[in-house]
Amino acid sequence: MNTSISRRSLLRAGAGTLAAGLLAACTVTKSGTTTTLTLNVAEVTDYGNAILSFASTAINVSFVASAMGTANLALANTVIASLKSALSAFSTAAGSSTSVSYDSASVKTAFDSILADVEKVDTLIISTITGTAASLSSSVVSEAKTAAGAAETLISLLKAMIDMTGPRLRGVSPLSGDAAIAQIAVFSASQG
Repeated sequence: MNTSISRRSLLRAGAGTLAAGLLAACTVTKSGTTTTLTLNVAEVTDYGNAILSFASTAINVSFVASAMGTANLALANTVIASLKSALSAFSTAAGSSTSVSYDSASVKTAFDSILADVEKVDTLIISTITGTAASLSSSVVSEAKTAAGAAETLISLLKAMIDMTGPRLRGVSPLSGDAAIAQIAVFSASQG
């Protein structure tokens, strides 16, 4: 019995899992002209914390820190602190609820802050890894590129939670949120 999985089969399965994950991450209800988005608190905090872990780990990898330079490294540390604060504000706004309305002012403000911060992580850290790593090869570079792809997936999943015009997923690996979190956990553990 051949237990190996082809890349095509893996991508097909991943796309289905991703679609199911998007459906579970938020719900949309419409009453008259009012549309309400409800966010899954655990998904938002899990994705945000995984991106936070990725960013904190990545800036301590020598080739990433070197490529970023001192000024961008300082800016990345500021973004990481801001993301940590935004996640805390979201948790506070959510309280003990398992789902919250995006229409709530405190939830919207905190979630929008999370999105702004993860966009900066994308611009500062992920772009550095994908741009620099093209000319390098080692297991650390490979792990960083894999983790960067997983972080991109989580960023896209967070954006898709409130973008009702369709998924905003880039051409990244169609990982489920849990698979992306697992890849980041492996990267963080191997670099820690």
